[in-house]
Amino acid sequence: MSHESYLMFNLNHSRYGIPATAVQELFFLPEVTAIAQTPSTILGVINLRGKFLPVMDLYHRLEQARPPFQLTDSMIVLEWQTQQIGIIVNQVDSVQVIAPDRIAANVCGQSKESLQDRLVTGIANVEEGIVTLLNPELLVQHAFLETVFNLNSDFNNGSVNDALKHSSDSELNQGLYDHFDSQERQIFQERTESLRCSINDEDSASLLPLAVVGLGGEYFGFGLETVHEFTEIHKITPIPCCPPHIVGNINLRGEIVTLININNVVDLPINGVRLHQQAVVVRLDQRVAGIAVDDIFDVTYIHPSQMTAAPIALHSAKDDYLQGVAPYRDRMMSIINLSKLLTSEVLVVNEEV
Repeated sequence: MSHESYLMFNLNHSRYGIPATAVQELFFLPEVTAIAQTPSTILGVINLRGKFLPVMDLYHRLEQARPPFQLTDSMIVLEWQTQQIGIIVNQVDSVQVIAPDRIAANVCGQSKESLQDRLVTGIANVEEGIVTLLNPELLVQHAFLETVFNLNSDFNNGSVNDALKHSSDSELNQGLYDHFDSQERQIFQERTESLRCSINDEDSASLLPLAVVGLGGEYFGFGLETVHEFTEIHKITPIPCCPPHIVGNINLRGEIVTLININNVVDLPINGVRLHQQAVVVRLDQRVAGIAVDDIFDVTYIHPSQMTAAPIALHSAKDDYLQGVAPYRDRMMSIINLSKLLTSEVLVVNEEV
């Protein structure tokens, strides 16, 4: 049996893996529209570029209690043959290749043959710990899908929008988003609108994927080609005799990652960085670092035509790392070239300091 790549994700403080070949795309959680008289394992639907995408309650499918949604939850779009569904997870991690000898098919006395018809196909022992492997075919081709939704049909934006007219009010009344404030709900609505818009193949090929983060009350965009994952900061181990931009080390599932503060590089006060609760983990060649941020808002796509040079009046020390600015919500977002930033002389990341 050949090695297979799996997308790793977290759910209820447990790690799961699903074959990467079944994953079509990833994005932060948008609004999910609750639909009456649907099975209990279906939370509702979203409009994904003019098509209905059923969203499965993976917690219910795994017979677990579902905690309240979080702004940082992600949606994974799975496809099997011609059918697609979305599943909501706490955090998407990385893609890993798992050797067959690391996968145990005999789970709780189940034979390998009996597991073929089960959602859990086995467990794997990887460096980060135990991972439960799921069967994407059973997730997508669950018995109700073909009877409730015609996933092979294309819908134009108008007809899908007509079917989802009750989106915001209906879903909020279901209690899925009641705990979010008005600003957070606006972010969900903006994500929904972004996913709704159809794009042709030529335009989609040139879109720039960005992680939108908050620092010092400003928006910054980091290119996703360098971003590895997002994580919460629980404990920082100080490193003696380091420059101010080196905050310390954090433990990322057994891997020691240096946490850095880029505030001074982007012309923001450096004070208060230890109050940061989240980090963007970036990988550049063999280098790994965590960038401390105030907030992680979104993953979005912009067309190059939306990005412009910074006004001359705003030129500053960060110009060397500034790709441009683009509109985000009601303000402008500064797009930072992380590759250039992390290899610059002013911000050296050295794990052996």
